[in-house]
Amino acid sequence: MNKLVSKIDKRLTLDYLQNHVEDSFFDRKSAKIDLRNLANTICSFANANGGVIAVGIEDDGTISGFKNIHSDKYNQFQKILSSSYFKIVPVCMIEKIDALDDFILLFHVYASTNKVIYNAKGEVYLRQGDSSNKITDKEQIKILEYERNESVFEDELVRRATLEDLDEEVLDLYRKKIHTNLEARELLKARKFLVKEHDKEYLTNAAVLLFAKDPSLFLPSARVRVIKIDGTMLLTGTGMNIIKDVTFALPLYKVIVETEKFIETQLREFSHLGEDGKFVSIPEYPEFAWKEGLVNAVTHRDYSISGEHIKIMLYDDRMEIISPGKLPGLITLETMMTERFSRNPKISRVLYDLNIVRELNEGVKRIYKEMKDYFLDDPEYSEPQRRAVKLVLKNNIIMRNKRKNETLLKNDDLNKSWDGLNLLEQQMIQAIHDRGRMTTSELAELIHRDRKTVQRKLKKLQDLGLVTWIGTSIKDPQKVYVIK
Repeated sequence: MNKLVSKIDKRLTLDYLQNHVEDSFFDRKSAKIDLRNLANTICSFANANGGVIAVGIEDDGTISGFKNIHSDKYNQFQKILSSSYFKIVPVCMIEKIDALDDFILLFHVYASTNKVIYNAKGEVYLRQGDSSNKITDKEQIKILEYERNESVFEDELVRRATLEDLDEEVLDLYRKKIHTNLEARELLKARKFLVKEHDKEYLTNAAVLLFAKDPSLFLPSARVRVIKIDGTMLLTGTGMNIIKDVTFALPLYKVIVETEKFIETQLREFSHLGEDGKFVSIPEYPEFAWKEGLVNAVTHRDYSISGEHIKIMLYDDRMEIISPGKLPGLITLETMMTERFSRNPKISRVLYDLNIVRELNEGVKRIYKEMKDYFLDDPEYSEPQRRAVKLVLKNNIIMRNKRKNETLLKNDDLNKSWDGLNLLEQQMIQAIHDRGRMTTSELAELIHRDRKTVQRKLKKLQDLGLVTWIGTSIKDPQKVYVIK
């Protein structure tokens, strides 16, 4: 029975409809629901990112169906998309599916990208997380209307881009995730990413951002730049202290994946002795916190702002993620932990389908929790000049260095010899301590000295009984040095 699928969306198996968690894109309703309440839920999805409402399934996943529902009401369900329930009728497809000797109705609601949808009473509802909330504040509704005009950017046509500019690997992955065999052109047309105008087909901005091999060829600011700084502030001129400066201009899925991989190579770990006498390694930042910050920046930035790209600055004591564009929709710095709204609903939906974006309203709240669990300062969000969203994650390196030195000096031999070591030798000890073990080449690269200098220093540290080597022989090129 789980092989049963929707003809409109093949991901919607019976198992999915019964067991998938309700979220920004999915809701279950009993067939006994009041039709005006259902209209309000449809309205809420249309004003957010679209989604599916399964009618005839209880909240716990039980299929109650329509058998016990009067036929007149079933006919009314079929007529809900009318001026009797909406001032502006949203785009929605109703699909009947047989299930367990009964049937259910699926309402496939599409995001309204150019207007706010009101119910027949002139009320506005918005899907936020797993709830359909009534918006009563007039200023908030004005913001929604403004955002609807903004989101037209996703649908604007890119007249220079062609299907040959698209990344087949990402398209194939997307096809697999949504369980379709449609060819690229048909898939893009079905999802409104390829639009006909005057007998010619054009890709949209959203299509280029999501699927082009290099979106920056058409939208120059569609890039993520990672800059690693030596120190706690950026210097210029002769004091220039940029260690790494790497730019990623790829389809958004790959931008996120490749940027994550690169940042992982640049982050440090801090080690200390646990109560059991073994070394415990702590990452510089909680993985979820910085990855969620990156995903949010890529998904929700304002791509209509030209000349500005996403910047990730890696300082010794903090990471800064700066995304062009103010907070979207109804979100403010005060409400961002509880409210959710997507500036780019089509981009958000595809990245959700690709398992990149989470839609459980948990992201920002969990960033706070993860930082707290790591005994780090709360994340700092700001809107510099109301033109960008800035997230700062502090790593508290000063306190960690203090704790690291305290741990090192618990070693009696080190404690006796520490003051007699020069700065370079102390740095080598700290580096071996942090990493657990290091080769001569790794040490030479880390402290910016030649191998002969490092070998000479290591010999001194060995003679003092502070470090020892592990390998097949003293000439083993793969041998590593550890704290003795």
